[in-house]
Amino acid sequence: MDRFNLGIEVIKKAGEYLKEKINECKKLKENRYDVKLLQDIETEKIIVENIKKIFPEDSFLCEERGIDRKNKDNLWIIDPLDGSLNFSRGIPHFCISIAFNGKKEKFGIVYDFVREEIFTGIEGKGAYLNGKIINVSKTDKIEESILSIGFMSGEEEIEYGLRILKEMGRKVKKIRMFGSASLDLCYLASGRIDLLIHLNLKKWDYEGGRIILKEAGGIFKKEKINNIEVFKGTNRRLKI
Repeated sequence: MDRFNLGIEVIKKAGEYLKEKINECKKLKENRYDVKLLQDIETEKIIVENIKKIFPEDSFLCEERGIDRKNKDNLWIIDPLDGSLNFSRGIPHFCISIAFNGKKEKFGIVYDFVREEIFTGIEGKGAYLNGKIINVSKTDKIEESILSIGFMSGEEEIEYGLRILKEMGRKVKKIRMFGSASLDLCYLASGRIDLLIHLNLKKWDYEGGRIILKEAGGIFKKEKINNIEVFKGTNRRLKI
């Protein structure tokens, strides 16, 4: 089995586990702005162990386990549950994200297992939602655009994020704050939104969605402003 189809198989398996646990949420740790669940750890375990059965020499960068760099050429980047707080409160907006960066192939898979939506992107081969090709929106006027934003991770981020809200709120049509960076990237890739801004993301938060967005024709970039990393995504027609 090739890595892409293995990724599809294991992400579906992990999704089935999480569907069963939606009403059995167990908190392990909670801080001011986020929560850590047993389901985060168990889902990651399902994904990693099933990949290692087929490709034992591959490396992993995971939200829960950190990094294992046995093989720098074949790296899996995994967020087992992006939107854990939503999951813990029964808000049906969360997903699993898997990316693979290898010498010969790169791909991203993001699975919204509540809506049964699998977003995929293989470098050089386009982006898809449940097997049908997707593209970014054709919106070219900022006043007609929908922006999704995420910044609730710390005091500095909130202060800066509120400034962005004030500035962008006067320019765009609507602002949304969904709670999952991976799905925001996929929504941008599929034309559901037109712009996104997120602050201080980790690689597992965005890598799967970044590949999908790129293959759908969008742009994703990072800039450092003071101590904050600002991640911006666009449909290429709009600038922020």
